[in-house]
Amino acid sequence: MKQHYISTRNKENSVDFYQAILQGLSKDGGLFFPDFSLPKCSLEAWAQLDYATLASEILKCFVPKNGHDFITQACIQVYGGDLFVREVVPVKKAGDIYIAELFHGPTAAFKDMALTLLPYLMTLSLKMQGEDRQVMILAATSGDTGKAALEGFKDVPGTKIKVFYPSVGVSAIQKQQMVTQLGKNVEVVGIEGNFDDAQSAVKVAFNDQEMLRLCHEHDLFLSSANSINIGRLLPQIVYYFYSYFKLVSKGEIKLYDKVNFCIPSGNFGNALAGFMAKEMGLPVHRFICASNKNHILTDFFTTGEYDTQRIFYKTNAPAMDILVSSNLERFIWLMSQKDEKKVISYMDSLKTSGKYQLDKEVFDSVSHWVKAGYASEKETLDAIKKMYKDHHYLLDTHTATGYHVYKEYQSKTKDKHPTILMATASPYKFAEAVYEALTGETLEAYDAIEKLHRLTGVSIPKPLQNLKEYPVRFEKVIDKKEIVTYIKERIKGGDHDES
Repeated sequence: MKQHYISTRNKENSVDFYQAILQGLSKDGGLFFPDFSLPKCSLEAWAQLDYATLASEILKCFVPKNGHDFITQACIQVYGGDLFVREVVPVKKAGDIYIAELFHGPTAAFKDMALTLLPYLMTLSLKMQGEDRQVMILAATSGDTGKAALEGFKDVPGTKIKVFYPSVGVSAIQKQQMVTQLGKNVEVVGIEGNFDDAQSAVKVAFNDQEMLRLCHEHDLFLSSANSINIGRLLPQIVYYFYSYFKLVSKGEIKLYDKVNFCIPSGNFGNALAGFMAKEMGLPVHRFICASNKNHILTDFFTTGEYDTQRIFYKTNAPAMDILVSSNLERFIWLMSQKDEKKVISYMDSLKTSGKYQLDKEVFDSVSHWVKAGYASEKETLDAIKKMYKDHHYLLDTHTATGYHVYKEYQSKTKDKHPTILMATASPYKFAEAVYEALTGETLEAYDAIEKLHRLTGVSIPKPLQNLKEYPVRFEKVIDKKEIVTYIKERIKGGDHDES
């Protein structure tokens, strides 16, 4: 039976896997999701697999059989090569929590886990669709997606990638990683605005009629590297299973024991991948969603109301400075029993009034699986200091929000289930804040990296070593209202022919 992917807003908008990867966003503005029951895992069969083999087995559940051999080789090349450490995702114990380190890839952030594989999925899809047009990848970033996408698609034949980031609102290290990016087919543009502005503009671009006409005239099409693309979500399922199996292999839990996952979350893609793993049979008790001062997700999972009409804060955990979490749409669709009319109603309300309220039955399902909390900037720094003092483990600011929220959840609920904290970035990506947390001293980013290393002895990731010396290639900054127009002008100017 053929596997289809349908829109969260109209099940009639159905495409195959390859088209879902290439298209990114449905033409009705909805997000693609499998129109078939998620495959059930075999815990016994998967428990002993290395990361590359496990990734292959999971992804082949979603990819047509004619792509299976390609997927197997791609997973070996990505996860079995030298892009990641041997374990890919080391899992370490720190006190009463287990930490799954998702940041041992080429950009020192968890986005590498999927964005190193997405170019392979894109290449496979181009081949299977017989597509000879060039693809222009658009990506909005709050810091980490941009660099990971740039690195993944760098010099990939037939592709061009444009990344839009808040010119003020990412860490100095995140910005330097992006603006120094190598590759003939890459472009990085700062915007005077925030991540939500960039993400909204990218979504508009996909269904803008003049944009579609220009793409047709210039023989190219648009796709996305953000988690609105199903190709970003599927590889993220793997590390939930893998981290669980690591606890089994270490004797910390028995196979079939339930665990909690604590997830720092902004756009909710990481958390949604975890929920998909649960639906596939991973024994999960609860998901604990952690936010920063922009705690819109905490409010949503506590009250059922999603209200973007609030102050936007720039914080010391900038990758979570988000007010519009795209992947919530997929989650709500699942929790409402795939009721597209309800989803459309919620999304229309969000568009017109900036908020929506879940029906009681939908909220009951949502709140059963996801518990939520948030950390202030001070609480984030305190969590870093406490974890290092008590357990000599160094957290980045985003993972620290998760640790703070977990301790609050544990105190409140007395939940005794083992908990895995998803560590989303190297502490050196946010060295200024981490060093301040430990010493109270404020330093410029590169000084903070060196002194943090001297203080803790924690290795500086290779991607961040000597980063200050890299020449800046991209300095352009535009107003948030100019993003769609800018893309059109680049297409008109033949920019897509440069790669």
